[in-house]
Amino acid sequence: MTKHTPGPWAYHFEPTLNRHIVRAGFAGERNICVAYGAGLKSYEAAANLRLIAAAPDLLEAVKMFVECDAFIPRLGKVTQDDSAADEERRATIYAIARAALAKAAGEDV
Repeated sequence: MTKHTPGPWAYHFEPTLNRHIVRAGFAGERNICVAYGAGLKSYEAAANLRLIAAAPDLLEAVKMFVECDAFIPRLGKVTQDDSAADEERRATIYAIARAALAKAAGEDV
């Protein structure tokens, strides 16, 4: 997998410059992304950058899900009443998670 700037990442807003920033590190020493709002409403820029700030945590959660599901193919299967649709939904979720990991790694999806 491609190396990225390690987390934690955090969202900040600088009202004096009207810019939204995602910074990395505990002291916020590295800018990951900056948006000045050109063409974006402020609430959209804030929402976009909060999502970017969550990226390392989301990536780790998806990795853990895929690793866990690889060892437990019927993760979440607890009753005999689960339908084929439930199984299909689980397979779809697993496929989406694997595709997200590939996308994060820069692989063709």
